[in-house]
Amino acid sequence: MKNIKKTLSHISSFILVVVLISISNPAPAQFKYKLRTSNLILETKLHYGFTISHHLEMQLFNSHFSAFEINILKKTYGKTRWEYMYNYPIIGISLWHSNLGKSPYLGSGTAIFPFIAFPLAKKKKTTLYFRLGVGLGYISKSFDHLKNYKNIAIGSHLNVAVSLMFEAKYRLGEQLLLSGGFGLTHFSNGSIKTPNFGINIPSVNIGIAYRLNKENPYTKNKLLPELYPFEFDGKRSIDIYVSAGAGIKDMQSDFGSRYYVYTVFANVFKRISFKSKLGLGFDLSYDGSDIILLERNDIEIPHFYSIIKPGINVAYELEMSKVSLVFNLGMYLYGMEKSDGSVYEKLAFRYMISDRLFTNITLKAHSGRADFIALGIGYKLNLIYY
Repeated sequence: MKNIKKTLSHISSFILVVVLISISNPAPAQFKYKLRTSNLILETKLHYGFTISHHLEMQLFNSHFSAFEINILKKTYGKTRWEYMYNYPIIGISLWHSNLGKSPYLGSGTAIFPFIAFPLAKKKKTTLYFRLGVGLGYISKSFDHLKNYKNIAIGSHLNVAVSLMFEAKYRLGEQLLLSGGFGLTHFSNGSIKTPNFGINIPSVNIGIAYRLNKENPYTKNKLLPELYPFEFDGKRSIDIYVSAGAGIKDMQSDFGSRYYVYTVFANVFKRISFKSKLGLGFDLSYDGSDIILLERNDIEIPHFYSIIKPGINVAYELEMSKVSLVFNLGMYLYGMEKSDGSVYEKLAFRYMISDRLFTNITLKAHSGRADFIALGIGYKLNLIYY
């Protein structure tokens, strides 16, 4: 359990640090430069929603309930290149809480996550946003063989929390904003500890926000992105990312033990725009729980490497400064244990520590159901060709 908490804490810390670094550099009240402004906004939201019964067993948790959210926002204006490319989004950090309908099996849910709200459309005083947030969640009552065996939704207190939302913000005055929208909040531990059906909460919301300072009029004249030396020299290049990682699958509810997972992968990307890359990938994965699954089916394992699963995939990368979202869709070339199927999906958060070195968190799934979460470190190569 201690290892699980440590792993999930690392996952949350990795994601949280990106936004915390971004919003922790406020300027003095009197700006030396016209565009030097903190642009901080405080916001509170009230949600009303329910849990989705995406499995028959989940009907036990059917209920409608409210939730509240407290946010710290920062409006961007093009200080860094990625802000311009994404049409000057809002970044922030959120605290979310709900009693989850006072369920005796789930208890309450709390989440803290950084987020980015991307502008989709703007008209006079109203702006439509899509908000994406990922962070750490806590469910007060998790599965227990003796005390809480009916909670088949979640096997751990600490989880990954994901928030997806469409919202509209309406400017009531110079410092006051009104918002409304709908979205989905998701809790899952990525099968670090089973059971892990996950908790999905769709909801509608209303909110009000207060800008700490009046909007700097100079920010309406957005900054254009900086150009890098030799950026348009006509050279063509590909990026190669190589990484190794490890994770834990706690399957004590199924097999009475926890198992380690190891992965190695390589992705080759070609840039197709300032924001996006398209590529191909190859990976190898070793899952210790596969041995138990094969033995339970009386399947003999001839060699150690028979458990290793090689796979090929297509990959897409969405880049935001030092942070990237990487999506992979692939299929296994080999593997004795493929009860989850031959097709897999991967979603990864990558953070560039330097121009070459990076760290990443990868969620691997089969048909949308989480298999494991791995933490990794890797190296980037840039090959130029003409």
